[in-house]
Amino acid sequence: MKRFILLAAALVAISGAEAKKTKQQAQNPADMAIRKEIAATPEKAGGVYFSYPYATDSIAPVPAGYSPVYISHYGRHGSRWHASPDLHDKTVKKFEEQHKLGNLTADGEKALEMAIRCRDNTKGHVEELTGRGQREHRGIATRLYNRFPSMFADGDTIISRSSQVQRCIISMAAFNDALKEKNPKLVMDFHATPSDMDFIAFHTPTAKAIYSGKQWWRADFNNKRDSLNRCMATAKRLFKDPSKAMKSKAVKYLYDIGVIVQDVDGLDADILSLFDREDLVNLWKAENYKHYVRHGNSVEGESEGPKSASSLLADIISKADESLAGKRAKVDLRFGHDVFLMRLLALMGVEGTDYTVKGFDEASRVWQTYRITPMAANLQLIVFRNSAGHEIATLRLNERPVRLNGINETAPGYYDWKQLRSLWESKLKGYKADKTEKSSSSNTNYLTT
Repeated sequence: MKRFILLAAALVAISGAEAKKTKQQAQNPADMAIRKEIAATPEKAGGVYFSYPYATDSIAPVPAGYSPVYISHYGRHGSRWHASPDLHDKTVKKFEEQHKLGNLTADGEKALEMAIRCRDNTKGHVEELTGRGQREHRGIATRLYNRFPSMFADGDTIISRSSQVQRCIISMAAFNDALKEKNPKLVMDFHATPSDMDFIAFHTPTAKAIYSGKQWWRADFNNKRDSLNRCMATAKRLFKDPSKAMKSKAVKYLYDIGVIVQDVDGLDADILSLFDREDLVNLWKAENYKHYVRHGNSVEGESEGPKSASSLLADIISKADESLAGKRAKVDLRFGHDVFLMRLLALMGVEGTDYTVKGFDEASRVWQTYRITPMAANLQLIVFRNSAGHEIATLRLNERPVRLNGINETAPGYYDWKQLRSLWESKLKGYKADKTEKSSSSNTNYLTT
């Protein structure tokens, strides 16, 4: 009896602690803002699967006397079908099992119907770019041309390099096709070669090892992730007796296929409407933290992800040097994956992407995947020059101005190019990437999204 009383007291204490933590989170301004965002736009719970959130492109007013002379761009592929060949089958199977047990509610039956539609829609298209993904890149290209028309004059060469993965190559083609429509006299120079993967999509062996299930951070991560993924409120909506389905991961599988519906044209399957909003926040938080550990300046990942971006940043600097010296075209375009863009942003010191914190909650407050790398995410570096030869630069993330940490602006939104270049060079010192293990389309599919 005494043991039972002690156990009951311990459970009450744990429950009280969890309730207190939930209340504290709810009162945190950053947590509240995220909850409001996801409640208003449930698709943001998809994180890296959030379709491109274009509103309007903008740029800080260009200082008088300066004109654009160089553009460097890195774009993630656009919206795509799911990359997992068996996720839909597993989801349908889990819900069919509960259907046979008579355990599905009306919403559970809807979930099964929508999962089947998603499965059938995805057949033959796993990992492929969707029509929406192509339009995203065409739109970004058109707006870039309209904002900087002098950079796309008759006879100008546009140099494009892509990851060897099909969805990136098609994204590159859509982007260039839109530019060519604006000016048929542009000269397009395309590349999608193994050697380019050394900077387009590179992993150091140490960064790649962070994915391993044997890494020290995984055990604690898995425990907290599983707690966030319980989704009891949603399970009660879908199953008459949730206890019969909880071990099957059916709710998590449903979330995984539901978040990508937004990226596919004409797919009538509003799966996210079946989810409790707090459950969506928790599911996103778990996925967000996984990406942060692997690719951000995280404590657990020891910033190994950003170190892998050293070859990409070095390529950006060297290509800019060549162009500004008159030895290269005025526009460099690169097309790759969210993983490598996340790392690049953190290494560059882009505000809102380079924080170093620890834990699921802290990471969610300072680093949100749906802001940083939605589908078709892009970073644009634009260099300007005046008549005296002085050069300044600005950066835009997803067509919006961003600031950099570790350097002062020369004008709102602009940096002295030499100072900026020096800052980035200093970050590269000591980052000698081990290229004995190269990234390629044959060995990075499970590491890219």
